[in-house]
Amino acid sequence: RQRRQGGGGNIGGTPRRALASPRALWPRDNGRRRRSMNGGSADRGGNSHGAHSSSSERTKLQTSASSGLRAQAETLREQLNALDTRREHLIKHRPTGAKRRSMQEVEALIRAKQEEMERSTLTIKEEKQRLLEMKRMKDDARQAAEWESDFEDVRNKRSSLTESLRAVFADLDAARDASSRAEAAVELGLSPEAVVERKLSPSAELRELLSSAWMRKRLRAEYAVVVRSDRAAKAVRVFGEPEGVEAAGAFVAGMGPVGVARIKVDEENLSLLIGRKGATVEALQEESGCSVELRRKELTVVLAGPAEAVVALEARIEHLLLTQRRVELKLSYDPEQKGRLLGKGGATVQRIQSQSGGATLDIGKGDDATVRVSGPAHAVETARVAISRLLSLDAESVRTVAVPEAVALAVLGRGTERLKLPEGVCADRAGDGAVKVRGSRAAVEEVVREIEAAVAANERVEETLEVESQHVSMLLGKGGQAMFAMQKETGANIALSKQADGKVMQTATIKGTRRAVGKALAALEAVLQYNADCSEKIEVKVEFMPFVIGKGGEEINRIRAATGAAIDAARNQHGNEIFIRGSAEAVEAAKRAISAVEDANRRVTESVPMPWHCIDLLLGPNAERLRQLEAEHSVQLELPGVSLASDVPVRTTFLGISSSMSIRGRRKHVEAAMAEVTALSRKHQREETVLLEEDAELLSRACLQDEGLLPGLEARFGVSILFEPLSNRIVFRGEGYLAAQIEVQHLLSQWRPSEAALDCPPFQMALLHRREGGLLLQLQCLVAPALLALQECPSMVLLTAAAPVLSGARAKAEAWIQEHAECSREVQVPPEVAAILSPRLRMLAAQHQVDLEMRGSAVAVHGPEVCVAGVQAELKELIEQHAITEVSVALVEPELSLVELHARAIRASHLGPKGGSQSKGGSQPGISIDVRRSEGLVVLRGTRKPIAAAQGEVAALLEEARSCAHREELSVVQMERLLRPASRAAGAEPFYRKLQESHHAVLHLDRVGRTLTLFGLPAAVQSVQQALASALDVCEERRQVALATIPIIIGRAGANIKRLQQESGASFDIDRNAGHVRVYGSKAAVAAAVAALDALLVEHGGSSELPVKAKQVPLIIGRGGATIRQLESDSGATITVSKDDGVVRVRGSKRAVDKATELLQQLLSGGGANGAKGANGTKDAHGANGQNGANDNGAAVRGAEPPPGLTSAAPARRAVA
Repeated sequence: RQRRQGGGGNIGGTPRRALASPRALWPRDNGRRRRSMNGGSADRGGNSHGAHSSSSERTKLQTSASSGLRAQAETLREQLNALDTRREHLIKHRPTGAKRRSMQEVEALIRAKQEEMERSTLTIKEEKQRLLEMKRMKDDARQAAEWESDFEDVRNKRSSLTESLRAVFADLDAARDASSRAEAAVELGLSPEAVVERKLSPSAELRELLSSAWMRKRLRAEYAVVVRSDRAAKAVRVFGEPEGVEAAGAFVAGMGPVGVARIKVDEENLSLLIGRKGATVEALQEESGCSVELRRKELTVVLAGPAEAVVALEARIEHLLLTQRRVELKLSYDPEQKGRLLGKGGATVQRIQSQSGGATLDIGKGDDATVRVSGPAHAVETARVAISRLLSLDAESVRTVAVPEAVALAVLGRGTERLKLPEGVCADRAGDGAVKVRGSRAAVEEVVREIEAAVAANERVEETLEVESQHVSMLLGKGGQAMFAMQKETGANIALSKQADGKVMQTATIKGTRRAVGKALAALEAVLQYNADCSEKIEVKVEFMPFVIGKGGEEINRIRAATGAAIDAARNQHGNEIFIRGSAEAVEAAKRAISAVEDANRRVTESVPMPWHCIDLLLGPNAERLRQLEAEHSVQLELPGVSLASDVPVRTTFLGISSSMSIRGRRKHVEAAMAEVTALSRKHQREETVLLEEDAELLSRACLQDEGLLPGLEARFGVSILFEPLSNRIVFRGEGYLAAQIEVQHLLSQWRPSEAALDCPPFQMALLHRREGGLLLQLQCLVAPALLALQECPSMVLLTAAAPVLSGARAKAEAWIQEHAECSREVQVPPEVAAILSPRLRMLAAQHQVDLEMRGSAVAVHGPEVCVAGVQAELKELIEQHAITEVSVALVEPELSLVELHARAIRASHLGPKGGSQSKGGSQPGISIDVRRSEGLVVLRGTRKPIAAAQGEVAALLEEARSCAHREELSVVQMERLLRPASRAAGAEPFYRKLQESHHAVLHLDRVGRTLTLFGLPAAVQSVQQALASALDVCEERRQVALATIPIIIGRAGANIKRLQQESGASFDIDRNAGHVRVYGSKAAVAAAVAALDALLVEHGGSSELPVKAKQVPLIIGRGGATIRQLESDSGATITVSKDDGVVRVRGSKRAVDKATELLQQLLSGGGANGAKGANGTKDAHGANGQNGANDNGAAVRGAEPPPGLTSAAPARRAVA
């Protein structure tokens, strides 16, 4: 406050420092940005959460302090600017005069002139001139003195403000350093104490690189450091952990030559370099390894990095800007090409725009055959090339071809899609049936020839063909379908004339385009084969001719279609002839096909084995199935028999042993009947097997255990299985009988019982022979359904079971023997657990079937390994349950104080005394809580469960307390109130500790920062806040008053000060030597007291000093003090004259002081002739000490009545003393 008023004192106790340069007067702005870093280390320097929270709070405080310092500096700068303006004004309006004299010189000169006037005789005019001259000299001297005083005051204030501003900037630099360190700690997730700083003084180029955001981000990611640039000091500061800072420093020191380049760009190119969401500039940085900084205000791109990389990047950016600049061009084309350029629904234009990479196409409307292409240079060039290629704008040759309207659709299509154009050639339809072809000269000529050929091929023509009448049916096909298909495929119209009487030829007329007619003639030739390379004639017996022709010609048409030959059948007197025309391969294939038809229809007789095992199925009831088989296959079946004397089949009714049966008919029918009889025989094949007694018993047992065994085999092999247990017979019937029989034999081999012998050590054998037999029964149940037997010499375990069961039982028995191997172990037992464990040993031994023995501080366990492991686990559980353990929790203030407050309640919630000793009756031990402030630890001691519960309570307590912690700033009076003893008794504890104990909430005082932190449960914090609202209702005000007003404030015998204290309720402390008045008490009382004090000072606290000459003192006092008494009576003020220093002091109310000063000035100006009358005044001087004046003889002179409660200065001083 004093500095803002121009006091010029030190700031916050910081000594004044000399300014290094004029620039140091202004705060530095290094372009720092705060960045919130995610994914920081969770725990780098101890308690991460606490460190981060503390750093954040510290950063906020430092930011707040820096803001205050900036505001203070801004205020001081404004005051300094105002003083500079005032100084310039004073210099501009400096008093002018021939000679500048001091006031003493002017007064001496005036006295000399007055004496000269007294000695000389002057006229009234001369006397007036002399008086005017003396008055002018006095005014000039007074103005010069006032100007010098004002200028000196401005200079002193400016010097004071400069010193203050220097100190503020020094503090601001210190605050910025601390803020930078705190911000770095927050970004890195470290505590401020763990952050170190290294200051680098690199070259200007390297400093430019390190100051870039890209390099700071890289150093942050690779070395976990934060970089700050100090442009004013031309330095770079690195913050982080020591290892990271050293590594970053080594990296910076190891950099090669660094280059910096600046490229001037416009706003458009700047946006191009940024790219979409910064993609372009990020890609440039990552690929080049240089930083790219875009400065919009300067329209400059700053590149920094390795010198060679900067040069390459600069060239790349210039190339990028060159290719990405926006250009526009206009292309012209023929009107008929507009449709090709647009495409269907504008598809072509959109495709060119998308493929160009940013070009925009604007096509002229109506008859305007131009297109405007705009966009980046490379995109415009890409679009231009695509348009030129599409429209062949740079074509070497352009030809126009006329296409008749009748064939235009067939030759060209709706547009020109039917034309097969080579690459680089385009064709567009113009008016009047013309087609314009553009491209190279050779390609255009080729396309023109193709168009002309297509026009010629699509001309309408008519051809005739003579066809033999016998071939007409072959051409027509069934119902004319072949002719219809040929017309549809070729596109020509084919018409056959009617057969004339006596003529064997008919005319076929083909009409259509030249191409269609050609295709139709080729199709007719392919069917008729009139011009075939090969022609043959074969003869077919009359009986086979119907089979070759087939029903409705189906067979011969099938042969024609399969072989591709033309086949005609004719009859003569010797038989039937078949003529075959076509290629040599087709004729040979047709001959083979006809021969195969003949062979398949010859009559034959074949024999097949007689299927006696299924004769009933073959015959059926009354031989119906046999007759049905004959009718289906058009054959005759004969069932011959054999006599006892011969094996030759004969037709007889004699019942003998049959060996075969005969089938007669055409070959194809006989083969089909034979296949059906053979399939029936295989399907019903029968096999019967007689089992051994043991195998039959095993199979019976298996069928009883698994009812789906035989049905599953039947479904699996496709057979029927009949098992007769009483006769030990099993019958298989079906084609897969052999595989089913093999599977049954395999199953029986697996089910036959076998035996396995396992070695059993003596210890396990002794366990199995125990009288109670529990372990033997356990092992038998484990290996079931296998049978278990024990053999003593040698010691073995015998298992009997089927092979599939035996392997599993053997593995289980071996595992049991391994688990029950002999084992001996010891378990250490704490002394406090031994007494609890001793009575339980016998019960544990019986429960786990082991031997337990207490040996000193350990329990010896002997028995099977699996049982020893079980009892060992139970013993450890008992030891953990009853053993005393210690858990340490690291905390900070005020958490330690809160745990200490709640320690009694936490201990009371658990059993046992504070020491955690065993309670009577074996009850659960309690816990103890030890708060070690020097180590920052809370030590919990007790058994496991209570310790875990107490630890959970402490964690919950602290978590809830952190959520409602409250912090507030205190004034000096409030801090003193909390630190003051709660009572007058000796050794009484401070007031804040009493509040802690009564409300169970921690009051943590920061005496340096004058802050109070409330930490506890929500209810406790709310309760102590209510108590503090009344307890901290204290305030303090300090006033600097003139020493002369001290007696007025005190009053006669302290009457005024007592009245002020009683009326306001506040207390006063007065320092008479320094003129300090301290008012303290409640806020309302202090406000009332300050208002009353101000009113008292306004009413009685005015003062003024008037310098006088020694010879003027008698004039003021008057004869016997009459003049001074008259002045006091007229003004109501007290006037004191000090003859030693030549000062007249006036005090009283402001009005009385002003009145007395005016009367004194009039008295002195009038020379004392008329008492208290005169003109002009003089300057006030505050700070009178209120003592009475003296007359010429040094006697005290009484003035007017003093203010209420004050008779004179001496009694007032005695009252204060």
